[in-house]
Amino acid sequence: MSTVVRAWLHERVHNPLPVMKNNDVSDPLKEQEFEETQPEIKNTASSGEEHLTSPTGHSDQSTSVGKLMNDHEEQQLNAPYDDESPGVDPPEHVEERTNFSLLSREDLVKLMKEKLDNPGKGNIRKDVEGIKQAFYDKVKSATEEKKKHFLEEGGDLEDFKPVEDPSEGEMKTLLQKYRGMKAELTRQLEKSKQENLLKKQQILVKFRELMEGQESFEVTFRQFKELQKQWFAAGVVPQQTLKDLWDSYNYFVDKFNDYVRINRDLRALDLKKNLELKIQLCERTEALDQEPNVVQAFKTLQKYHARWREIGPVPRENREELWERFKRSTAAINKKHQDYHAKLKESLLENLERKTELCEKVDAIAERSYETHGAWVEKTRQVLEIQKNWKSIGYAPKKDNNIVYARFRKACDRFFTNKAAYYAAAYDEQKDNLKQKLEITEKAEALSEREDWKETTAELIRLQKQWKSIGPIPRRESDKLWRRFRAACDTFFNRKAKFFEDIDSTFDQNLKAKEALLAEMDSYSPVDDKAQNLKALDDFRERFHDIGYVTAGKKDWIKEHFRQAQDRLLERIGMEESERSLYKFSHRVKSMQAGPRSEMKLNFERDKLVNKLQQLKNDIGLWENNIGFIKQSDSSENTIHEFQEKIESARKRIRLLEEKIRIVEDMENEN
Repeated sequence: MSTVVRAWLHERVHNPLPVMKNNDVSDPLKEQEFEETQPEIKNTASSGEEHLTSPTGHSDQSTSVGKLMNDHEEQQLNAPYDDESPGVDPPEHVEERTNFSLLSREDLVKLMKEKLDNPGKGNIRKDVEGIKQAFYDKVKSATEEKKKHFLEEGGDLEDFKPVEDPSEGEMKTLLQKYRGMKAELTRQLEKSKQENLLKKQQILVKFRELMEGQESFEVTFRQFKELQKQWFAAGVVPQQTLKDLWDSYNYFVDKFNDYVRINRDLRALDLKKNLELKIQLCERTEALDQEPNVVQAFKTLQKYHARWREIGPVPRENREELWERFKRSTAAINKKHQDYHAKLKESLLENLERKTELCEKVDAIAERSYETHGAWVEKTRQVLEIQKNWKSIGYAPKKDNNIVYARFRKACDRFFTNKAAYYAAAYDEQKDNLKQKLEITEKAEALSEREDWKETTAELIRLQKQWKSIGPIPRRESDKLWRRFRAACDTFFNRKAKFFEDIDSTFDQNLKAKEALLAEMDSYSPVDDKAQNLKALDDFRERFHDIGYVTAGKKDWIKEHFRQAQDRLLERIGMEESERSLYKFSHRVKSMQAGPRSEMKLNFERDKLVNKLQQLKNDIGLWENNIGFIKQSDSSENTIHEFQEKIESARKRIRLLEEKIRIVEDMENEN
């Protein structure tokens, strides 16, 4: 290659020529058009166009990988090899959009938040603008309505000052967030374009180096094809650089064709390779007919159509036969996909029936009035469960979906309106409850800074129990007052915990002292007086806890050894297993009582014991019933004996559980 040509190539790389139009590119080596200028054609494998639509009425393109081909696009893909370039204008895609005017302002704010939290891969600008327009139309309408009402009541227009709805502030915040997201997306896109520009400039340099090299034809051809793949995979670049980049690229393509003198034999080899690839693709498409998942088969089919486009033309004599074969297998998969959506439509009708039944249930609940708080709680639970069930059902047919939802929401609104009216009538009682809880809160705040830990702990526990016995208060005060009361209790108990953490820093000495105490427990000789022995054990327990903290790594270890020493001493005292169990249980309950949230822990412990007790009673009833069915014969005596042993064992456990429940109830009564 001459020095003049090399200098000219260097100049073109660093100062690219203007870009060429798509229809000016006729490079036989190029397997696909540049992705930024390739028109997007929406069609299917059947003759003519068929735009797939989901049962809800929205385009199914969001779930598809690509778009199926028709005869027209197949002809266009083959056009460069037939010296024809028929132009095809992509059909305009009309996207069906949500009617935002049907939604309330709160729903519009919620929908806007969902759109911004889950923007997906699509362009949400139109949705954001639509939601914004619908929201402020409703704000304007509501303001006009308030103004009209204000004037009708005799107000002066100059005195009218609309109050901003809380949802409007939320909407402004969301719109600000959207503008930030949009700016960030633009910045990222520009950054990506610059990176892609650098990639393509580097590829052009490699093109120049390849042109100046002295490699064999096979090596040069393979490297050139690889650079072409890198070029088309590079992605979008800034628009102002597009023309220069493509001119430089096409220059290298033309010079390369001249350099290697590509002839029709090479084109035939390329067509033969494409023929082999498309035959393989036909075989894979025909195998899709055995795929049990129709949706997955259709998605795979779309990938195969995208691959068909990428492969390129085949010899003219095989073209029509191969395309008809590919179309036949495509039509079979497409037919299954259409049948699948037909069945899905039937499921939408079933969803409509189920949702109508839920509407009737809520209507029946909303028609009645309830006189107690418990009844309202139960019915509220039922309505919330129905709402949860509603969300799990799925869409109804599009023409009925909004209607049945409006009915359901109206019934729910009616119920909660009646509920609000009931609690409004109970407002006087709630105000009295508020006064009582306010007094309790003030007492707790006064106690929160005291340092007589034992007495104050008992007093706060009593106040917590008293708080729980008082009925509800107005909702607007409930959370605030509860946080105030809770903060006072937490302040005291945190101070108490901190005090007991700081009072003894000699962890190693405490560990040695506790180990010495364990040795003393093992050396203790019980006396004849059982009460005196238990008092000695209580003294050991109190001394063990009074010693103080040990290191975290030895905490569980020393506690376990103390429990073992305690069990050994109880055995030496001569206590039976049930007595030992009650003794240890009573001390565990006392520990709960002395700690924070004791009332909740005691309630939980009692409920657990009651459940076990009830289960044992049920088991006894079942076993006794089984005995009644067993015939009194020699062969059944062993079975009856086994049931009787189970019953006797269960009754012993029941007596033990009843005693434990009594212990818990006594502790609760002391509070």
